[in-house]
Amino acid sequence: MAKRLPILASGIASVALLGSCGGGSPQQQAAAPVTVAPTPSPTPAPTPAPTTTTLPGGPMTSFADRTAAMQIGHSFGFTAGLNPMVAQFAGGAAAGDIDGDGDIDVFVARGDMEPNLLYVNQGGNGFVERAVPAGLAFSLGGTSNGRHSGPTFGDLDGDGDLDLLLGGLEGGPTKLFTNDGAGNFTDATAGSGFENMAAAQTISIALGDYDGDGDLDVLMAHWGTPRDPAFPGETETLWRNDSSGGVISFTPVSEASGIASLLAFDLPQGVLGANFDYTFAPSFTDIDGDRDLDILMVSDFRGSRVLVNNGNGTFSAASFVPDDENGMGAAVGDYDNDGDFDWFVSSINGNRLFENLGGANFQRNAASGVEPGGWGWGSCFADFNGDGWLDIYQTNGWEAGKDPSASNYVDDTSRLWMNDGNGTFTDEASSSSMLDTDQGRGIVCDDFDNDGDVDVLLLTAEPNNAAIYWENQLSGVNTVKVRLRGKAPNTFAVGAILKLTISGTTQSRMVGVNSNFTSHNSTDQLFGLGSNDSAGLRVIWPDGAETILANVNAGQTLVIDHPDR
Repeated sequence: MAKRLPILASGIASVALLGSCGGGSPQQQAAAPVTVAPTPSPTPAPTPAPTTTTLPGGPMTSFADRTAAMQIGHSFGFTAGLNPMVAQFAGGAAAGDIDGDGDIDVFVARGDMEPNLLYVNQGGNGFVERAVPAGLAFSLGGTSNGRHSGPTFGDLDGDGDLDLLLGGLEGGPTKLFTNDGAGNFTDATAGSGFENMAAAQTISIALGDYDGDGDLDVLMAHWGTPRDPAFPGETETLWRNDSSGGVISFTPVSEASGIASLLAFDLPQGVLGANFDYTFAPSFTDIDGDRDLDILMVSDFRGSRVLVNNGNGTFSAASFVPDDENGMGAAVGDYDNDGDFDWFVSSINGNRLFENLGGANFQRNAASGVEPGGWGWGSCFADFNGDGWLDIYQTNGWEAGKDPSASNYVDDTSRLWMNDGNGTFTDEASSSSMLDTDQGRGIVCDDFDNDGDVDVLLLTAEPNNAAIYWENQLSGVNTVKVRLRGKAPNTFAVGAILKLTISGTTQSRMVGVNSNFTSHNSTDQLFGLGSNDSAGLRVIWPDGAETILANVNAGQTLVIDHPDR
């Protein structure tokens, strides 16, 4: 039975405690959540200004390849006719709890040579593949599967469960599937607006409420789609959610919002030519602290851009222009615990860690140690060793026909950049036993086995054995996991900010559905406490409401409801 927490709240909130999640220890499955309804209290004081004195860099961890034990295994590939470069990097995975049982499930778009996959989590004890009964194996109906990339879970119709959006490739359809709440899906593309898409390639997708109307809008990256830089027109990059009354409807607003004219489409060094869209990994993030969602767009060939939300449905270009040469993957997080959100961009021979200075200004942290990353792809911020500092995992490689003489990146190794707590990182992939030389592309970083630490699912471009499940073996530290239940239609509270304070140090997280590269993490948030036993937690909901938990204990998994839910 879950126990009652002492809680202070700025409104009526409910909190369910689901077992324990201490790093490295098995998750205790609660028979049923216990809901606590605290009485309202005065609006709390702001979170104290963070310092960097109470959470020193933590111990190392290690990883074990548990792919077979978790019943993960599949092939990957596309039939002839797809742009050969796109065929080497498209695909990806979406992560989230599709059936409401408290654990993280995974959808994999693995090309059109075989059916899609839906790995349904069995309480952290492995996965069962059930794409066929769930209605997701063949995106075109019958036994015909389309070419897809950037699968994304999100509650797009506001009914409390995760729907699925699939980007189309080589002019193929982008597809929308709605969830019945039990993990069964129905094709809802017709009439949604996505059936009219013209973009040649949709590689990655992000979700967020950019216009503040309560529902989830869509941000897309279209590497390989021809553009006219002088007159880009409607680029189908930003889609406004206009759904109402149970009817799903999305409208492309890239031109009206100003985004189409702000992205870089005149890139003469581009491998396909100058006049192409080379965007790869989109993110919605509040970078300037004004409580609306700005855009961080990673692009190949020096085209990455920072776009600031004007608060009226339009965007402006930030004065800061990123200097990554070949941006591929992305991660957004507060790596220095100073209260704002920084930006990691994986690239080719030149990763970038952009430190947020406030006011939509960034600076390159050239001393971070993360720049020599090979041919980078999927990336994530996560606290892998539970010390309260966000680390970075990055996969990479470029096969060039598997000919080492044609590419320096055929045997490129993955990176595990562990945060030293002082603005620098050390690559510990080898010492953590998760070094690999596969052709990594998409990644998902989540606590799949419910033991209170962050595992990694790596997707590769290998034709066989196209995934590796790296299970975190962390022990001896404390963690807390948080899942938010938002107010409809944003029922997973995308855009909420969580601040966990231990003495003078505050860790900040934003609930996001942002692209790591063709893939995304779930909306669950895991905080490392190091050796500390408790902390204070502040939740700032997307609509500005707040929930304060004055004493969160190590080992807890918290399910927190919006005050008005």
